[in-house]
Amino acid sequence: MRFDAGTIIKLVIYSFLVGALLYWLEWSPGDVYGWAAGRVADVWAWLVGSGLQYILLGATIVVPVYFLMQLKNRRRDR
Repeated sequence: MRFDAGTIIKLVIYSFLVGALLYWLEWSPGDVYGWAAGRVADVWAWLVGSGLQYILLGATIVVPVYFLMQLKNRRRDR
């Protein structure tokens, strides 16, 4: 990733334009971050309600067993 003068100037211009838009809409950074956090919480609640918690619970058992079996097979192949 390069940060030359052109990239820095573009970032400053885009930051100014987004800041001006937020000022015009009368939104604060807290409003924007609060909205984003609310969406993440909504998605998480939907995922948990859809049974994801049981998939994650199963993964806590299956994934370590899988890695142990892979290690065992790797040692046997040597």
